[in-house]
Amino acid sequence: MKLRMSLWMCLCLVMSLFTPQGVADQTTVSYASEAAYVKTEGADLNMRSEPKKGNNVVVKIPNGSTITYVEDAGTADGHNWVKITYNGKEGYAAAEYVIKGTAPTAAPTTAPTTTPAAEQTTAPTAVPQPTTVTVYRTQVSYKAVSVKAVTAKKNTIIYKNTARKKRTVMKKGKTVTILGEKTKGKTKWFRVQYKIKKKKVKGYIKESDVKMNLKSSAAGLVTGVKTALRVRKKPGTKGAYYKIRGKELVLAKKQYVTITKVRTVKKQKWYQIAFDYYGTPYKGYVQSKYIKLTKKKVQKKVAVRVLSQRDFEADLTAQGFPDSYKDALRKLHAAYPYWQFTAYKTGLDWNTVVDQECKLGRSLISNSKSEAWKSKEAGAYDAVTGKWKVFDGSSWVQASREAVMYYMDPRNFLTIQGVFQFEQLEYQSQYQTTAGLKNILSNTPFATSTFQYTDDQSGTQKEISYVNAFLDAAKDSGVSPYHLASRVKQEVVTGATTTSIAVTGTTTEYPGIYNFYNIGATSGATPALNGLKWASTGDTYLRPWTNPYRSIVGGAMYIGSNYINRGQNTGYLQKFNVTPTGTYNHQYMTNVEAANSEALKTKNAYNGMLDSTPLVFSIPVYNNMPAVNCAAPK
Repeated sequence: MKLRMSLWMCLCLVMSLFTPQGVADQTTVSYASEAAYVKTEGADLNMRSEPKKGNNVVVKIPNGSTITYVEDAGTADGHNWVKITYNGKEGYAAAEYVIKGTAPTAAPTTAPTTTPAAEQTTAPTAVPQPTTVTVYRTQVSYKAVSVKAVTAKKNTIIYKNTARKKRTVMKKGKTVTILGEKTKGKTKWFRVQYKIKKKKVKGYIKESDVKMNLKSSAAGLVTGVKTALRVRKKPGTKGAYYKIRGKELVLAKKQYVTITKVRTVKKQKWYQIAFDYYGTPYKGYVQSKYIKLTKKKVQKKVAVRVLSQRDFEADLTAQGFPDSYKDALRKLHAAYPYWQFTAYKTGLDWNTVVDQECKLGRSLISNSKSEAWKSKEAGAYDAVTGKWKVFDGSSWVQASREAVMYYMDPRNFLTIQGVFQFEQLEYQSQYQTTAGLKNILSNTPFATSTFQYTDDQSGTQKEISYVNAFLDAAKDSGVSPYHLASRVKQEVVTGATTTSIAVTGTTTEYPGIYNFYNIGATSGATPALNGLKWASTGDTYLRPWTNPYRSIVGGAMYIGSNYINRGQNTGYLQKFNVTPTGTYNHQYMTNVEAANSEALKTKNAYNGMLDSTPLVFSIPVYNNMPAVNCAAPK
């Protein structure tokens, strides 16, 4: 199992480096074999002695043949590998050619006599055009802050900046539009736009000097608190706090809310806010100083148009994809015409990014890999002893520069399985289904299991399947349930029937505490215990996590608030944070292979519906990239 490591918010919600538990806490790991079959382009499938190109071929398996899937076997040479058996022989094969289930047609009795055609390197001349299927996706956009307001004092000064350089004086009742805000010292300032002689002018006005006219709602972000914000039922300091079964309801720092009203009580401004808590909608009051106006998230259902080859080529160019990306994207488009590809133009220099991701402890790899994959830089390797420094657990060492470059280069993973590390991870109810979740969770203890928990709202006992719990988590957090389930599978599943101690609820140190995503599992002898400590304290994100439901839903809220909804909305960006927010830091994982290994799990969840699912892939592009793909270390 691959180790997952992260920068997470600690008890005071200050981000610090931690490693979600990915190494089993139990020594016994069991796997359940599954029926599978070979699916290639007609050629034989090589079953090798080890999970790597160039190793001995044990046997050549004809296309369509029935085999037995044993277990995942990691990543090497640009492929995810699986362990299989065939005709009494055991070996390894590339995962993209192994399909779980029963072959739709009988396996051929003899190997093909012709040599398979070479891979297409030019743009296909025709794209299959669906004729009867109309597919939809949820389009997410963000509207800039735009809130109407009026001046509240007879002589209201509008300044050029928060340094209080006067711009103009406006009479009471004049209309302005709030475009944003900033806090300087103890003063909250609104950035406003207004008209002087039909000319639009911008400046700053103190919050106390303007009244907001909320004819429609505004989006807000919890700020100005160390960890959590309590919510009152009525405006004013005498209003009672919301409580659920005797425990105060709190909102986490950076949590999104909707501002619906503004009230003034004893010269203090209060916002009425709407929010969901544990799947239940609430309205309450908080002081305005704890809420910052932010962009409004807008979702709408749109029909997806299949692009012709000509339009697709034009779109690739318009998106800003370099030529070195295009051949692979053409092949994906020809096979899956509903898929959409967007260029995430980082604006960052390739070599600078590589330098940053090669800093000691930032990109790790298993010590079991060959020398070429492991760094021999100072601090990573002891030339006297010939041993690599372990940065986490018992076997995780610094990855070599070549390994970092290989996994950072998006062009290496524009394949049917690798591309899923670039999938946008927002919740899409139209095609993220129960069946897909069951597919991801197959061969785990959560596939068909249910659990009981005490509902916080009613205090009654309820029973729910793990699959439905992940769907609830997706609805509350806005995060793809496939991503959530894949993450749990990566973090705490150790076998078909076993898990790490993070989700048993039976540890001596933290009995009855669960942490399905290993949040807060910092490095140490037993990282999972550090995660359980984090899960047992605090009052944000439904903590303490005293049952599986609170952990699954609350952890999803954390992931949504701290990663997906702040721009790190792909698996790749959670490993390599090349977004403008916390660049190179705030990375969920340090295992350099993790994003790619998770991609295969997500891809498998879509099996059977890839042809008509309008997935969106956000693929990073860097400045000054090498002309050709960065090769895997040899």
